[in-house]
Amino acid sequence: MKEIIEILFKVFMFAFVSGSMISLGLGLTISQLIEPFKNIRMVILSIVANFVIVPLFALGMVWVLPVSEGVRVGILLLSISGGAPFIPKVVEIAKGKITGAIGLMLLLLILTMFFMPMAVPLMFPGASVSAWSIARLLLFSMLIPLALALFIRARFPDIAKRIQPFFAKLTNFTIVVLIVIVAYIYTKVIVSNTSALPVIFLFFLGAMGIGYFTGGKNRNARITLSVGTGLRNPPVAMLVASQNFSSEPMAAITPLLTIIVGLSILLPLAKRIGKKA
Repeated sequence: MKEIIEILFKVFMFAFVSGSMISLGLGLTISQLIEPFKNIRMVILSIVANFVIVPLFALGMVWVLPVSEGVRVGILLLSISGGAPFIPKVVEIAKGKITGAIGLMLLLLILTMFFMPMAVPLMFPGASVSAWSIARLLLFSMLIPLALALFIRARFPDIAKRIQPFFAKLTNFTIVVLIVIVAYIYTKVIVSNTSALPVIFLFFLGAMGIGYFTGGKNRNARITLSVGTGLRNPPVAMLVASQNFSSEPMAAITPLLTIIVGLSILLPLAKRIGKKA
């Protein structure tokens, strides 16, 4: 039974990620999508925050705090993976600029494809990462669905307008199902590893704070970078952990717990910010 539910978790996670990308792509034009990349200063700051400051913060944190090997590996893997599929949805709830959120997500995804295979052997001597395994995950679950939706939006705008609400509802439905599945499968795991939660909580708040201050005085930039820098990319970190650190189960569970901690903080916060907006 548990094996079936774990398969359902993977199916609904893929449906959520792909459905989110399709829903977003059907409502955007390509010119809107590339607009955020014109702000070169913010692009550079985003790269530095996500792939320099956050990894250094993670290294310092696991060096100072007493954490198990699995938690240490999980946090370090999270620190070098960016572009969570949840970024646009949370920013949308907060009434932030959705084009900026998608732009940041794409930027972090592309850089993660190249950065992670180089960074993992440096952080974990003896470990190696298949660049294609990461690229394949991101391509088929996020980039290809988004590109397909953008193509439909550009060539068949009437069709895009009609089917976009369906994918929006699909995304909302899969979020609810994922929450129920995670609660059913991983409650015992979470309870048995409660000692790791303060460390995960601290890492998430630290990464989110780095993004917030990187955004400066611009409200949309602060919202987008707080979400994007805080959430990292747990699915990619879980993939690498399962392939290279199977002897440390917490290495894969830590990114999963980060999703739970991050979304439990960000979703209510985003709703509150959205209402004020």
